[in-house]
Amino acid sequence: MYVDTDIEVFWNGKSLADTVASGDSFDIIFLDIEMDKEDGISAAKRIRIYDKNVLIIYVTSHENHMKESFTVRPFRFLVKPVNENQMEECFKDAYEDICSEDFYFRFSYQRINHKVLIRDILYFESDKRKVHVVTEDEIFELYGKLNEIENSLKECKVSFLRVHQSYLVNYKHVKGQSYDFVVMDNEKKISISEDRRKMISEQYCSMEDTFYVGE
Repeated sequence: MYVDTDIEVFWNGKSLADTVASGDSFDIIFLDIEMDKEDGISAAKRIRIYDKNVLIIYVTSHENHMKESFTVRPFRFLVKPVNENQMEECFKDAYEDICSEDFYFRFSYQRINHKVLIRDILYFESDKRKVHVVTEDEIFELYGKLNEIENSLKECKVSFLRVHQSYLVNYKHVKGQSYDFVVMDNEKKISISEDRRKMISEQYCSMEDTFYVGE
């Protein structure tokens, strides 16, 4: 597979985070945890303030930092040493993930056709016969069933979690997870129903995709 790429190299976490803060954007960031001036965890937290969608891939020798880094929703962990084949496989997965996020959620409401980038959707909320589609900037409404929306979203490969009968949340916009609730990027706390807590905990952990390489 050939993909045309532009590559930039940063020698410390501060210069990378400063570049993102100044308005530059990237599709994928390969990030070491131990760097000069600003470590990879701190840099990633700053990057997430300005860019919720960039895929962060940690390349590190220290697995003990993994739990701490989950708050920035890394796409992968590559544990050194990393060979060319492993790097290529990780890049392919990231490329496919980026392509899948260009899908739109399309719906009709009050005789107007709407489309919303799925990657911009924080969560869906069911309210009787209506469903609210919540993004950071707007809230849309439509008539429908959350079960049907959940099934339709499986085709686009974007990860959604059914934390409650009335809520379907976009994993990439979950900034924190507790036993009985999740916190979204807009600071809204959404309860995890009691009968779903074990399942959601397992799904959430599996989506914190750890990718081990090397011996």
